[in-house]
Amino acid sequence: MALRTPSAGLGEWCASASTCTPVAWHDCRTGPADEEGKQLAESGASCATVKVPLDHTKPRGRTIDVAISRIPADPAKRRGVLLTNPGGPGGPGITYPLALRPLLGEVAAQYDLIGIDQRFMGRSDPLDCGPVRLADVLRTSVTRTNFVTSDRKAKDFATACRERNPGLLEHASIRNAARDLDAVRTALGEQKISYYGVSWGADLGVVYAQLFPDRVDRMVVDSVTDVEGSEYRHLATGERVEAAFDEWAAWVAWRDDKYHLGRTGMEVRRAVTRLLERPITVGEYRVDSAALPWLLQSALGDESDRELMARNVSTLIHGSAPTEELQAWLAQYYSSVPMLSRFAAASFAFTCNDRGWPSGPTQYWRDVQRTRRTEPLFATTILQCAYWRDRTTEPELTIGNDVPLLIVQAERDNIPLSWAESLHRKLPKSTLRTVDRRGHGVYDERVPAMVKTVNTFLSTGAVP
Repeated sequence: MALRTPSAGLGEWCASASTCTPVAWHDCRTGPADEEGKQLAESGASCATVKVPLDHTKPRGRTIDVAISRIPADPAKRRGVLLTNPGGPGGPGITYPLALRPLLGEVAAQYDLIGIDQRFMGRSDPLDCGPVRLADVLRTSVTRTNFVTSDRKAKDFATACRERNPGLLEHASIRNAARDLDAVRTALGEQKISYYGVSWGADLGVVYAQLFPDRVDRMVVDSVTDVEGSEYRHLATGERVEAAFDEWAAWVAWRDDKYHLGRTGMEVRRAVTRLLERPITVGEYRVDSAALPWLLQSALGDESDRELMARNVSTLIHGSAPTEELQAWLAQYYSSVPMLSRFAAASFAFTCNDRGWPSGPTQYWRDVQRTRRTEPLFATTILQCAYWRDRTTEPELTIGNDVPLLIVQAERDNIPLSWAESLHRKLPKSTLRTVDRRGHGVYDERVPAMVKTVNTFLSTGAVP
């Protein structure tokens, strides 16, 4: 059954609960070392905290904090509020309006730009699964040895998450994040919201529009996935990333006189595949076959990174000096700092929440074996979800309503275009605009036509 109505009781909760008070804006800086808060303050933003129910089915029960920021509109031109989300899940969004404002141009004057650290992220009562490196939880385990190591690390991480966050993890769902958005809307005193979200943030917008269709003004969702599907289906295959690699390999083969990686796409693929056979030392870091695919795909998401990908691969094959970008990636991947540990905790809590993930490692190893012939570089395994016990008890979400939202998508995204097309068919008043591009997120200065499309829609409601 399609969920076509808002969560019962939310409006009543905020209208009567003692915890629901008008937003009290304050300086975003928490101290001299708070660079994030400094950037917000210098932009003219203010910050606040909105209390929301931990469990929206129990609106008078325990509450948690959701941190928000606001860059105000021009009072003479103000249309309303534009809530935003940069995707993830796991990353904070409170500073995202700073990145969007240059793209919005004159349209920014029409909206209070609202950044949000969704529940359990950033400044919003973050989850704590203990210190962890991305290298321990983001691994592609194509060999049995790597798989066994990954399985052990995944089980330890999932166990720590459950022990450190009692009573919280089951509430880390995209539907609860959507309900939080509506609590923010209520706290701001707005009848409706406009919205821009990309990737997971796009999915979040779709879910909000399904739960609260009458509260949507103008909504743009950029690079959606299969909102009704399980994250297991989304992440259990590297087919699209393999296609992106082949596209890059053909590009770099035409430039063999510069990069010397191979004269054909197949020669390039063979050269890179050989890197899986032994660990590679890059400065102080040791890149093995579990880390290599994550390093490679970090530069495969957008066609504008082709040259960076070529320089990174040249470093790995020829031992040349690493790029600054590669050094920064390795430092982040192999470090254990509180910000990244919190990111990993929130990311896996939301990713593993749905009921589509198999339990135990057996099916995941079968997936690796099944896909290795066709996906030798990017056979993804998310083993943390094999040991996740705190999942949503809500029924499957069915999408289908008359909200006139705008869907924008790259045709050669690593997310299949068919998912956006399917969503468009389920939402008969939606509009789908695509661009022939390898990329994820097309509201981008590198795609000026799409910037114009989105801005026109947010400003006038029309789609050029």
